Amino acid sequence: MISMPKEVSHRPSSSISTTAAAGGASRAATTWTTKDDETLMSARASGLNWQPIATKHFPSKTANACRKRHERLMERKNAEDWDGVKLETLAMEYMNVRREMWTVLANRVGEKWTMVEAKCMEKGLKNLQQAHRSAQRKERGNSVGDSGIGCSDAEHELDEGHSHTSELSDGSQHHGHVQQGGYALPGQRGGPSIQSMLSLSPAYPQPPQ
Repeated sequence: MISMPKEVSHRPSSSISTTAAAGGASRAATTWTTKDDETLMSARASGLNWQPIATKHFPSKTANACRKRHERLMERKNAEDWDGVKLETLAMEYMNVRREMWTVLANRVGEKWTMVEAKCMEKGLKNLQQAHRSAQRKERGNSVGDSGIGCSDAEHELDEGHSHTSELSDGSQHHGHVQQGGYALPGQRGGPSIQSMLSLSPAYPQPPQ
């Protein structure tokens, strides 16, 4: 007897279908349609928290995903508002008070207000804040370096006493020069010097040797 070959049945793998399902669920979880955005904004405006919003309106999305999407929508909305009426209002009010507000700062730095405005616009807020912190550090360093130790009153008195002694010494030398024969000249102050007194001849003659 001749045996016939058995037929081999090719059944689709269940793993392929599972992967496809997971991919579809992932795309659904990350994709937001215009209708989803409207539903999310409406639900949040009604006072619902993120978990109830996700459970009720977006079963395939997490509460954190709903929160982040809402944040991006609000940022976009605020940017659009500033690109329109808010920006125009700001521009009009700025031009009305432009000279006045910059003149206050210009007077403090001694520059023209147009120059101060241009520099502030050029550098930006972050650079100005960085320069401000650097200036504060320099001021603190200078204040510490300038705080020296002063002289006490006793030290000043010692210095004055030394100066007075030097003056007296100079004065006695001066008087020594103007004295003749051990006696002060008329109009001069002071008495005879010790050297002149010792060199005077005795009042009585010495007996012969």
